[in-house]
Amino acid sequence: MNTAEANQLLDKLTGDIEKNGINPEANIATIQKIREFALKENDPLVTRALRLLWQHLESNNAFELSFLEEAETQEENLLYMLSLCRKSENTYNRDELREMTNMLQEMA
Repeated sequence: MNTAEANQLLDKLTGDIEKNGINPEANIATIQKIREFALKENDPLVTRALRLLWQHLESNNAFELSFLEEAETQEENLLYMLSLCRKSENTYNRDELREMTNMLQEMA
């Protein structure tokens, strides 16, 4: 993401998850705010990824996507997805974010 405020929100969300774990009620509101910045940046991939992410958290009250083989917790997979959103200008990150987004879509 290119907006400094969006990156600050992503950093805060990441810190909250690292410290307190996944808290869907608190995390969803922040994800929705970050998504607004993705809309303004006209980035449909990140916009879609964040929408599917908060809908998934809302529906499941957890993050149930296992993307990283070496990840041991839901938090690690969620933190990885958020890091891809933060550095979404990288081609490889976009490819992985697209793959995770498609997996979330299939789970919906």
